[in-house]
Amino acid sequence: MKDPLPPALRERLIKQFGTGAYSLLLRAFSVERKPTFRVNTLKTTDEEVMAVMRDEQIMFERAKAVPHAFLIKNRTDDELLEHPLAKEGKIYLQGISSMVPPLVMDLEGSLKILDLCAAPGSKTTEIASMTRNTAEIIACEDNEVRFQKLLNTIRIQGAKVDARNVDSTMLQKELPEYFDRVLADVPCSAEGRMNILEKRSFSYWSEKNIVEHAKLQRRLLRAAVGCLKPGGILVYSTCTLAPEENEKMIDWLITEFPQMKPVEISLALTNIKQTAHKTVTMLPSEMMEGFFVAKLMKV
Repeated sequence: MKDPLPPALRERLIKQFGTGAYSLLLRAFSVERKPTFRVNTLKTTDEEVMAVMRDEQIMFERAKAVPHAFLIKNRTDDELLEHPLAKEGKIYLQGISSMVPPLVMDLEGSLKILDLCAAPGSKTTEIASMTRNTAEIIACEDNEVRFQKLLNTIRIQGAKVDARNVDSTMLQKELPEYFDRVLADVPCSAEGRMNILEKRSFSYWSEKNIVEHAKLQRRLLRAAVGCLKPGGILVYSTCTLAPEENEKMIDWLITEFPQMKPVEISLALTNIKQTAHKTVTMLPSEMMEGFFVAKLMKV
């Protein structure tokens, strides 16, 4: 297999994971993943969705260890997006890795929840579904075009969300230590989503890009800590493999804010790599994109 990745990226990944693991990564980067979706339990049930798929001979497989998640074997993303189940908001096309951060947020009880970087609304509406629309959810997006996408997702999914077209880092002044849970699924260099069959998915890559994203991530995390109640949970996630945006970011966070203590993450997934500070990296595979998740409590 020809390796089209930038030499600097190749060297970084080999240093990070080893030569053998890099070959597996390269193979994962070359796979056209099957469509996956999440059932929106605000509008339907797994059983009702499965009955429709059986009637229409849509071949499916339940995703292990991720509730309400399905992999589709004989339909494309575009075909599923045009299906009434999607148009009516009963399912939502979403990567399996992307579904994980809300699953580790401990969403029981009456909660105030902040989604710092919410568009297009995949995790926002997953949280609303998991909490049965009983939580107070504030979802922030400062980009106007992306904010409209967020509003559309919320509407179609029937989610109860206070969506705000604002810079979320300003929220700590308005609502200091207000939230029980904060999700910081931050903009990143997206190494976990690269596909070597699509040059545009990695042509943007540079170490400068990683540095710029890390600056933004620190800004967002400062706001996240400021908004979080003592005893509250912060979940930080990225779709990159870059240590500067992942493990080293958590190094910085717990040094800058000693009150933030890492919490163990338990996931029954096979492609998990346990990393520093009780964090986990989901390595790219035939089914999942690469993802990083950290969970911390404010004491």
